[in-house]
Amino acid sequence: MNGKTASSFWQGKRVFITYPTSFLGAWTALALEHLGAQVFGFSETAGKTPNLFDLTNLAQRISMTYGDLRDEDAFRQVLQFAQADIVLHLGETGLLTEAEKKPLEIFSKSVLGTATLMELLRETASVRSVVVVSSDKVYSRATDNKALSESDKVAAQDILPTAKLCSEFVALSYRNTFFSPEKYNKHKVAVATARIGSAIGGGDFSESSLIPQAVQSFLNKKSFEIRNPQSVRPWIHVLDQVDGILRLAEALYVKGPKLAETYNLGAAEFESIGEVMKEFAQVMGIQSASVSANTNKLSLSLHGQMNSDLAKQHFDWEPRWNLSRALEKTAQWYQTYYKEDSSEHLSENVVEYFS
Repeated sequence: MNGKTASSFWQGKRVFITYPTSFLGAWTALALEHLGAQVFGFSETAGKTPNLFDLTNLAQRISMTYGDLRDEDAFRQVLQFAQADIVLHLGETGLLTEAEKKPLEIFSKSVLGTATLMELLRETASVRSVVVVSSDKVYSRATDNKALSESDKVAAQDILPTAKLCSEFVALSYRNTFFSPEKYNKHKVAVATARIGSAIGGGDFSESSLIPQAVQSFLNKKSFEIRNPQSVRPWIHVLDQVDGILRLAEALYVKGPKLAETYNLGAAEFESIGEVMKEFAQVMGIQSASVSANTNKLSLSLHGQMNSDLAKQHFDWEPRWNLSRALEKTAQWYQTYYKEDSSEHLSENVVEYFS
């Protein structure tokens, strides 16, 4: 593996995705379609509109089934129909504040949904590679802001990352019990988890996310007020995350038990929110746009960093789009969306990234 995700590997592969209706899921499905894979999706409907899944007509482009991952019978039927080579369990997504409104539902879907999937994989003979996506926020908060490695301590945090951690534990429990590397020649299933953080990119319409808020403010020629402009956070384009997930899935398929059980797929750049939003205003080309600070919150805060050296060593992954390019591609997506009625060009980032 080098440079780019190999389209030759994915050509004709049968890939089963949970939650293709999410922001990450839609970009993953679009990438797989572009690479020539047969894509099967299973999740509840996207819910809020607009959303990337509907805007790109993915329901007509992939084999999509709507349902609850906790419904064992429905889940079994779609898995048996897919006869997938590879399973990508993207899991519950959302914002921390949204998760706090429905914690029991989040835990139920994350834990039982993952457990149902892993149990059904025991009777799905076609699957060879399984990636379960987790969160960068599963780590115990470090006081020295060092880059955290996969072996560092994890701990319960807010509702959503804790649910992700529970999901990860369920998957690794099945890995250790039923899909152990020591018995790989018998079961032929390789399982690993991937820890990722928040990403930027076109097609994110979450009301509380920075980019959609900024876009609306800039287009309406209003000042965009940032609560904590000095807060330093990681920045990564969603397609870099998709690339990492696909590279891990491919490596599991090819190398099987030779890989580790967990990998960080973290950002390579860290900048303050204030500086990034100013640059985003410039690349949006809205000259009248302005970025202001909430003077009540000017404290410096640092988001956790993940060390992704293991992913680089084992399957040659690292982010390929730097922050400036990620912002440029994100701005172009929203400009295209708000200027055109057609969805024809909303997948162009995939073509550029994976070609």
